Amino acid sequence: MPKQVDHAARRAEIAHAALRLCARDGLAGVSIGRVAQEAGVSKGLVQHYFAAKADLLRASAHLLRQEIEHHVRAALQDACDPADTLRRTLLAVVELGVRAPVLLLAGHAFLARSVADPEVRGLYRAGGDAVHREITALVAATASGPGVDAGAEAHVLLGLARGLADGVLVGELGVAEAVAVLDHQLGRIGLPADS
Repeated sequence: MPKQVDHAARRAEIAHAALRLCARDGLAGVSIGRVAQEAGVSKGLVQHYFAAKADLLRASAHLLRQEIEHHVRAALQDACDPADTLRRTLLAVVELGVRAPVLLLAGHAFLARSVADPEVRGLYRAGGDAVHREITALVAATASGPGVDAGAEAHVLLGLARGLADGVLVGELGVAEAVAVLDHQLGRIGLPADS
């Protein structure tokens, strides 16, 4: 009896290998041959699942978004209210610098690619817009500071969390320092530092 192959798992395995290359070498370092080598499979097998590098990058970008969403959802399992959900979501982004550096670095590679590639830009923007809407809703539900513009604060908080993640990644500051900065900003808009 022939061996059963889980095609979805095999595609994901290959896309994960591409993400590791993206994180290490940028998108320019991704080729069918290098991904095959990274995944420990033949070049033909990669081409069986992905006809061209563009298909592989597209699948990797989708996987990247799913992995980041999974990371954030895991951080929210015990959230007790909207303020706690907001803080935990932002902390999950900050902690990418230590818990999932491959995702953070691959995200940077895709951001750079999105400048010249409308399809990657569309995917990147769709993910960013969805996160912004969620953060805006959480800020609107929880912020009590005077004159808080939930949409603008969502941009500030997301930009801060992303910047702090980069700082943590390169050792510019520790997680505890990053959390203190984030809590300072949350306090500015009337949220408790640790919900």
